[in-house]
Amino acid sequence: MGLLSRMLGGRPGAAAITETIGDAVRVLPGVVQSSLVFNHQPHASGAVSGVVDVSDTPTFLEVLRTVRRVLDPLLGDGADRVTFYLTGRTLDGASVQPGDLGLSQPPSGREIRQRLLGS
Repeated sequence: MGLLSRMLGGRPGAAAITETIGDAVRVLPGVVQSSLVFNHQPHASGAVSGVVDVSDTPTFLEVLRTVRRVLDPLLGDGADRVTFYLTGRTLDGASVQPGDLGLSQPPSGREIRQRLLGS
C-alpha cells in the first residue's frame, strides 16, 4: 500500500486516481486530449483504460511511463498489478497500442515499470 493510502487508512478512490492520472497526462508535451479512467478490480489493484490523442508514438510511450509513475505513490506495490487498457491515436488518425510497441497486450504495471522505466 502506498504512503497516501496508509495516511488515509485505505487505498485512494478510483475518482481521485482518475483525476490525478488525467492531470499528469494532460500537461505532457504532445498530448492533445485524453480520456483515461481508473477502476479498482477485485483480483488486481485495478485497470487504467481510455484513449489518448498524441502527436506521435514516442508521446504515447511517455503517457504509459507517466501513468505508471503516478500510480506508484498512490498504490505502492499494487501499481505493478494494474492492467493498462490504453490506446493512443496520432494526429493522422492512426491507432497505437502497447502491443504495437513490443509490450504485451494489455501490459501490466510491472511490465511497464521493468521495460519502460528500467526498474
